[in-house]
Amino acid sequence: MKEEAENLKKILANFAGKKIVVWGDLILDEYIYTTTGRVSREAPVLVTELESKKFTPGGAGNVVMNVKSLGACPIPVSFTGNNPDGKILKEILKKNSISTDYLLELENYDNPKKSRILSGSENTKKQQVLRIDTLNKTAIEKHFYREIESSLLELLQDTAVLIISDYLYESVKADILKKIKEEFPEQKIIIDSRSHLLDFKSVTYATPNEPEMKNMFPKKSLRSEEDFFCAGEDLLNTIEADGVILKRGHKGMIVFEKDKEPRKIDIHGSAEIVDGTGAGDTVISVVSLALAAGADLFSSAHLANAAAGLVVMKEGAYPVTIKELQNEFE
Repeated sequence: MKEEAENLKKILANFAGKKIVVWGDLILDEYIYTTTGRVSREAPVLVTELESKKFTPGGAGNVVMNVKSLGACPIPVSFTGNNPDGKILKEILKKNSISTDYLLELENYDNPKKSRILSGSENTKKQQVLRIDTLNKTAIEKHFYREIESSLLELLQDTAVLIISDYLYESVKADILKKIKEEFPEQKIIIDSRSHLLDFKSVTYATPNEPEMKNMFPKKSLRSEEDFFCAGEDLLNTIEADGVILKRGHKGMIVFEKDKEPRKIDIHGSAEIVDGTGAGDTVISVVSLALAAGADLFSSAHLANAAAGLVVMKEGAYPVTIKELQNEFE
């Protein structure tokens, strides 16, 4: 056990400075904190008083922030809106010394935003009472995708790993991936796709969660552990990947690799999860950095499992730090 911990610490020490391209949907997460007031006279609804607002990058933006907080160099490739939300998002990235050179600012693009309204009395913990999503309703012209493709082909000439973070907000297209594979057949590509994973053939690794697996195989009875073992093998073959990490929440993970038996990893830490928001972003970030540092998939998943165990004990999308992760193996 001590030898394994030492090996994982050595992998973590090699995270520093690794260049990781993150292609995906940048979301602006807005947290609106309010104090519970009274019931409105106009309708049977709660009236709350605004206290403060906080903005953080979500979606692929949370992946970017995780890669950065782990000591590496993320380069996001995506669309942003030429509007206040898009500008806030870019400003946060710049303040964290993250390049925005490959963010394509579109005039008529509504930057995706998730506004969470939290409320409670002055001396109690705030609880989320409502979420409002802002979605882009304007079609994105084809030539903008060609610019995304051009940026990726330029960056992948000198990068360790490409992360694809597909939150279904139109920044990611499967046909661009095909061209990337033609140009860079040996490129390590790791994907987390909300519901389009089956469209992305020949990625190196994928990190679906249990609900996504059930959606991909609706005719399968996915109840027992053996059911998930079979489904994971089917997914591995269907998308022609080298490996799949199935995220199972409080049940841990199952790691699938070509020509190997599936291997389980038990949950790290407590099963009493505070908030699962952003844990999947943490997993793909840590796995990608570990692979870039020369680790095998199982060791990478082990590190990611520990990182996810830290994140789910925090509220909201929390970028885990390299120091926090190192401390888990002391």
